[in-house]
Amino acid sequence: MKDRALSTLGLWVVVGLVIWVGGFFSVAEQAAFGLLALLVGAAQYEFHQLAARIPGVPRPRPSGIVAGFVLLFALFFLANERARANTVLTLGALLFGLHLLALLRRPGEVPALLRRFPTLYGFAYIPFMLASLVAIARMEDGQLLSRQPIGLYYVIWVVVATKFTDVGGLLIGVPFGRHKIAPSISPAKSWEGCAGGLAFSAAASALFAWICVGPLGLPFMTPAKAALMALPLALLSIPSDLAESVFKRLAGAKDSGATIPGIGGALDLIDSLVLTAPTALVLLSYGLDWAKRA
Repeated sequence: MKDRALSTLGLWVVVGLVIWVGGFFSVAEQAAFGLLALLVGAAQYEFHQLAARIPGVPRPRPSGIVAGFVLLFALFFLANERARANTVLTLGALLFGLHLLALLRRPGEVPALLRRFPTLYGFAYIPFMLASLVAIARMEDGQLLSRQPIGLYYVIWVVVATKFTDVGGLLIGVPFGRHKIAPSISPAKSWEGCAGGLAFSAAASALFAWICVGPLGLPFMTPAKAALMALPLALLSIPSDLAESVFKRLAGAKDSGATIPGIGGALDLIDSLVLTAPTALVLLSYGLDWAKRA
């Protein structure tokens, strides 16, 4: 628990430094994108390593990682439409998200798609699903100067809403958790921890929104709307995390890696964002104007 807390604090410090230094040199979006691309690439590599350990699954090819970088860079540097959910990205993420949810019903079975197309599977699971964060980062607001990348703050909000669900789940679930959600997949997760995660996610999201609209003076969501819109992200972060646990159990691994003390690997760090990122893109694309007017 201590190692996890220190690692989490350190990671938030890194995120803050990237944004602060990037903002000082007017390249905040580029700096944050570089950090995201590195994490996604590392997570995809770790998934390849896990998949190779699952019986009946061929080793994924490195070309999948290259394709992931190409997708992220194309969306960041070449995309023309901003602040709207791309139809292909949205529908594809919806279909694959439903597939990941279906895995939780039969956690002991290796998905047929993974057995037949492991490289494509890794591409869809990591860079394709997390590409929604890049789309969110490219959001603009006419009231902002170019040195104030509003989309970047919405990406941070997505991360806050998602990861503080984990924080609440640990702080409430460990001492008070009695009723397990999926004991065969992740014995530590409980319904009590889920409730605590929702509360922490809403509170942290409201606090972040208050900082944006107050001290920072950004045209962000109100704290109340930020908390409300965080709830579906908090809910989806739980099965998103459980889906990765399915792959780890199939591979006979406790963590996806050992680079982050108390957390594991890059995939362990960002697994809960797999389902929340595309959901946040839809919420912000079609509910942002309402949230800001209210």
